[in-house]
Amino acid sequence: MISPTKNRADSLVGVSRVKFDMVALIPIENAQARLAGFLEQSLSEIYLLNAQTLLFEFASKGAQRNLGHEVDALRAMTLLEIQPEFDEASFQALIAPLMGGEKEGLVYETMHLRADGTLYPVEAHLQRFEQPGHLEFLAIILDITHRRRTEAALQESEARFRVIVDTIPQLAWIAGRDGSRLWHNQRWYDYTGTTPGEMQGCGWHKVHDPEMLPMIIENWKNAVATGQTFDMEVKLRGADGQHRIFLTRAEPLRNADGRIVQWFGTDTDVNDQKLAEITRRETEKQLQVVMENMHDGLVISDFSRKLLHWNPAALKMHDIDDPEAVLGDLDTFAKIYELSTVDGAVLSIDQWPLTRILGGEHLHDLELRLRRLDRDWERVLSYSGAVLHYDDGKGLAFLTIKDITERKYAEEALRDAKINLEHKVSERTAQLLAKSKELENFCYSVSHDLRAPLRGIAGYSRLLLDGYHECLDEEGRSFLVNVRAATKHMTDLIEGLLSYSKLERRKLSTTAIKLSSFISRLLAQFQDSLKNVRLTVDVGDFDINADPEGLAIALRNLVDNAIKFSRCTAEPAIEIRARSADGFCVLSVRDNGIGFDMHFYEKIFEIFQRLHRAEDYPGTGIGLAMVYKAMERMGGQVWAESERGAGAVFYLQLPLANAVESDTSTINGP
Repeated sequence: MISPTKNRADSLVGVSRVKFDMVALIPIENAQARLAGFLEQSLSEIYLLNAQTLLFEFASKGAQRNLGHEVDALRAMTLLEIQPEFDEASFQALIAPLMGGEKEGLVYETMHLRADGTLYPVEAHLQRFEQPGHLEFLAIILDITHRRRTEAALQESEARFRVIVDTIPQLAWIAGRDGSRLWHNQRWYDYTGTTPGEMQGCGWHKVHDPEMLPMIIENWKNAVATGQTFDMEVKLRGADGQHRIFLTRAEPLRNADGRIVQWFGTDTDVNDQKLAEITRRETEKQLQVVMENMHDGLVISDFSRKLLHWNPAALKMHDIDDPEAVLGDLDTFAKIYELSTVDGAVLSIDQWPLTRILGGEHLHDLELRLRRLDRDWERVLSYSGAVLHYDDGKGLAFLTIKDITERKYAEEALRDAKINLEHKVSERTAQLLAKSKELENFCYSVSHDLRAPLRGIAGYSRLLLDGYHECLDEEGRSFLVNVRAATKHMTDLIEGLLSYSKLERRKLSTTAIKLSSFISRLLAQFQDSLKNVRLTVDVGDFDINADPEGLAIALRNLVDNAIKFSRCTAEPAIEIRARSADGFCVLSVRDNGIGFDMHFYEKIFEIFQRLHRAEDYPGTGIGLAMVYKAMERMGGQVWAESERGAGAVFYLQLPLANAVESDTSTINGP
């Protein structure tokens, strides 16, 4: 405790300090003079004032200088006059503990008022002193203007720091020397959804992945103990309950003596990068698996022609057991292999596929012959490839290789076989032409040589019936009638065969046909036969591509058959209809005649095949064969559906005429 020392004139000449109830007095004479000089010259403001009236009893020169008042003026003033922040009530409340003896001293900060009206901050140390008959206060005032400025600058710096750390993308925090968290930036609270109270001390544990937390705590304790940087990837739980990966890094902050006073840490969100890295690694593994298992060979080179990678297929194609033997550059590879064209012309290394690719070419299926120089080994390979660029001008050359040796051998064999086949085809064509000539001669013979005797038989039998009718009995006349019928049947067969042969040989003339007009003209040829038939025609307005004569042959035979096989029906009916189907016209001819058994379907389009007796339904057995041949030659199709006793329907399918063909001449009738 500090106590004032006064002389006989009641002036302050010194102070005494009481320590452990031992009073050490400053020597009275010279020591008191020196002390008085020190107090007078002190830069601090020192006052002695009456505790009751608060009037100044003493003011040091430092006080006079700082306040701008003379000592006489100060003796007439009270402490409240230089400390305008207080009124009497507030100050009395402040010093009440001193007045009541509860405290020996107190320290507070306030503002002092200078004589010129300016204010400056001070720190006041007020000490209670008991004097005989009254109470005094010793006031030592420190000008804290510089400290306030320093504190203001520090607060401004801290404010800037908080603005910076609140705006950086990282989560930031400060921990004490012992590692306990003291502060987190706003981004921490925004991400975690926590409050400052929850995060004090070890509250940060709750936002970490529970599985990783023990290792995090252990590593953090080690960093705090050793003063080493803390660096670790962790998972932090967000406000949405989901964990993301962060890179946590904390650096120790040291004072001038090198002692750690705090830790500053940041948590950088690397979740997307880590996931992208995981995805990239997975993609690399997948690509590696693909490359290792692809059937085509793959060789990768850099711009310096260094061979960086060979997949297993490429090694196998080149008969290589040791990959290290070829993982050099292209020049080293050229010492082992020779490349040539398929015809055998040797290529220089400047003409090799990889060299051309590195020169900017895009290769596709370049076929070359590869030969090893150290042994008898040769393959034919197909090369493709290009340079793929990445990262501002960087790139790699990719060369894909297919082993086409077996295919080339097969092509050579096929080429030889083709030459032999062409020779055989030429021979066979000549033979067919000869046979065709023979068939023409045969047809000519049938037309002239066979029909002449038949005409004689028919003529003489007619003369016998006309001239000797009365001379012949009934049986004789019957024989002559049978002879004439057989002769006519034979003539019809010959005519049918000639027509069938002519159909096979005749030249097609495909054109666009207006179906409605064509069928109208064709049916006009059957006008008499259709008098007692209920005829229905519904063919729309279709134009088809067909050979007019071939189509007429097919339709005439179908209509003729429909009339013939429905004549015994109570009410014969024939329907001719047409519809479109996928670019084709399907034409149908339906009757309600006797029909046929579908078990015999395969025979009805064969020549001379009949399903009914000639006596019941006359015919040669050639008509449906001609229908089939005509449709076959026009590129169409014919088929039938029937049920015995329920009639039959025959279908013809021919292509519809397109717009271009529709503009050409159209056939309206047969």
